[in-house]
Amino acid sequence: MSAYDILTGIQLCMMIVMIGYGIFFFKGRTCRIWCFGGPAVLVTFWSAAVVYYYTAYLFLTILCFLMAFFLGLGLGLWFKAGLPELTYCRARHLLQCPPMPGALPFNILICLAFAAIQAGVYHFPFLMYSWLFNEVLGFVPGLFSGLLWGRGLSMLLDIPTRGQQVYKDI
Repeated sequence: MSAYDILTGIQLCMMIVMIGYGIFFFKGRTCRIWCFGGPAVLVTFWSAAVVYYYTAYLFLTILCFLMAFFLGLGLGLWFKAGLPELTYCRARHLLQCPPMPGALPFNILICLAFAAIQAGVYHFPFLMYSWLFNEVLGFVPGLFSGLLWGRGLSMLLDIPTRGQQVYKDI
């Protein structure tokens, strides 16, 4: 098997999992904190695989990835409007998540961005040796990863400041 086929298989599996997460959080759920952070971890691993496989100038791509990651993290923490309100159950150590209907379209948008990168490089392999492509290759996954981590962190950090009890029984 070629490395391209392995990467394509990883991306297909990640797309299925990300769409599954979008469907899972379409209704309100009670889940552990690691389940809530799953999409951010998956997108970060997926980003690392895409950046590692397609990059020609590794340090430039990693620099752009980190800049975009911190930009996305800051934007995710800055724009708190419309975030779901989480409730923590101290007795069972569970988070109660309200319905998040925007999770599925956002996850599909992430999957399409990564598929567009792979399709672009497959049809135009000379793009890998372009500095602009390597910057975009680092920027797009970094921005999406940062946005997911920022939105998740702002939801988790905002639990005590919403005018309700920190520990509320479910």
